[in-house]
Parts: sequence; C-alpha cells; structure tokens
Amino acid sequence: MKAIRTISLLALFCMTAACGPMINILEVDVRLPASRPINILGRNMAVFTPQYDSVSLTDSVLMHQFAQALADGLATQARLREGSIPLYRHYSGNEPLGTLEHTDYVHRLGLETEADMVFMVDSIRLGAFGTDKVAQVQDDYKLQYLYVPFYGVIRVYDMDQARFTDYIPLRDTAAWEVWIPYDQENLVIPRTAFEDLQKAARFFGNETAQSFVDQWETQDRILFVYNKRDWNRAYDHALVFEWEKAMDIWLTLLDATNVKEVACAAFNVAVACEMQGLFDLARKWLDFSQKTLDMPETKYYADLLQERNKQKKLF
Repeated sequence: MKAIRTISLLALFCMTAACGPMINILEVDVRLPASRPINILGRNMAVFTPQYDSVSLTDSVLMHQFAQALADGLATQARLREGSIPLYRHYSGNEPLGTLEHTDYVHRLGLETEADMVFMVDSIRLGAFGTDKVAQVQDDYKLQYLYVPFYGVIRVYDMDQARFTDYIPLRDTAAWEVWIPYDQENLVIPRTAFEDLQKAARFFGNETAQSFVDQWETQDRILFVYNKRDWNRAYDHALVFEWEKAMDIWLTLLDATNVKEVACAAFNVAVACEMQGLFDLARKWLDFSQKTLDMPETKYYADLLQERNKQKKLF
C-alpha cells in the first residue's frame, strides 16, 4: 500500500443525527499486480515487427503504431530514458514466424541488436466492423455503437534462457458512438476512423507494456470521525500516515456504549490494517463492525477487501 497521495473531504455530513459520525473520504494509491508479469527491469530490450508481403497497408500502419507505443511503454515501465528501446523491422519472406519455433532466427536478431530480451510483434490486425443495438433515441436520431476488434500476437524471447518465455495473444476493441437518422438502416464508418484506429493502436501498445509490471491505482477509502477529542486525534494520525497510532486510539474506542461508535471504530481499524498490508486482519475487524451494526459502507468495503486479498496473492 502506498501512502495517501492527496486528501479530499468529499462528504461531511451526519448519518442520522447531529451527533452522528462524519464520513471522510481519502484518496489512496493502491498497488495492483501485473496482469502479464514479465521481469523487464535492468534488461536490454528490442521490439521487432515483420515485413510481410501479404499484410495490408492498414494492418502495417497499425502494427507500426502499436509496436512503437509498446517500445516507448516498455522504456517507461522499465524506468529507462525515452526512446531507449529500439524498434526494428525484419523481413521473413514467405515464412510464417507467428509460432514458438525459429528460436535460432530470433536469437540471431538479439545478437545483432545487442538485446537480451526480444519482443516479436508478429501480427496486429483488425476484425470485421460491427454495430450494437440502439442505445438512445433523441428527436429523429438514434445513437448506435460501431466497433471493430483488434487482434495481435507477441512473443517474448529471453536471450539468457535461449527460448521464448511468453506467447501473448492480444484482443481489444475500438468503438465509436454515432448518431444517425432513426430510419437509416446502415451505419457509415466515420471519416476519422483510420486516424482513430491509429490512436487506438498506440493506446493498446502502451497498455500492453503496462500489463507486464505492477501498477498503482488511486482508490477511495472511508474513515468515520465523531466530533470528539480522541476521534479527531486518531484522524490526525491517519492524515500523516501514522496508522499504528491511529489504530491504537480506535481500539480504545471499542469500549464505547454507543453501538454505532463501536461499529465505526472497528471499521476504521479495518482500514488501518489494510493500509499496513494486513488484509486478513482487516477482514476480521470489518466482520466485527458489521456484526455490531450493519452499515451501507460495510458491504462496499467488504467487496473491495475481497478483491484486494485476491490481488495480494498474485504478488
């Protein structure tokens, strides 16, 4: 768990009465595990695209845009200077290289470029355009969705291991919202579609690079605060990331006679445990809070903790 990045009081109100707790929403940065973990730190990398005689102009341009964004994204994720990962083209003639074979060929490419990790973008292509159902009608026009799938294949070759370590099939979708006359049957592809597809290819390339490493995502967390000295002291500790000190105070507040105060204190303890990476303990305190008093915020946080616990096991 990363420290709180920014603090913003989005809501400050009483739950049921003037003496009720205030709800403070904090923005925290949460570490999310890589969806396709690959160790790229400290590696000399190169990206290759094939020059096939049979590839269409559209696919060729999109492949280049994707591969360039992939190379730039890899540099960013590996904390290298901008433009430090080169993009090359290789000519394979009529021989298809989109398989896990041809290790000698790729190994030679790595030697020639002094790369110890080679990313082979074997293909980037478009599927068939399609339309979705009418989503909205206004006056004499209807809103429809036009979409087209992206397909691709990337192979990752590790020079140290002298083998392909990853075979990555890609699939994503580019989509447009288009207003057309209500009685019009056919949907015309927008004039800007090719430009939009190039932007989409760059977006997908950068997104693919990000999928190889852990990422940080800003999420909201709730803390309950009563207008009382100990509650305010605990909240002050939380604002400067002193979660243990805040939790020590919230634990003493569990002796309160007010059921709602006990539930809110236990809820805050659960948040403090999560901030310190103690997900199982956080869930136990949240269960205690819910058994004491079932609040709407508890269900939301329980679902979030369950997802965080799954993510933890991926690290």
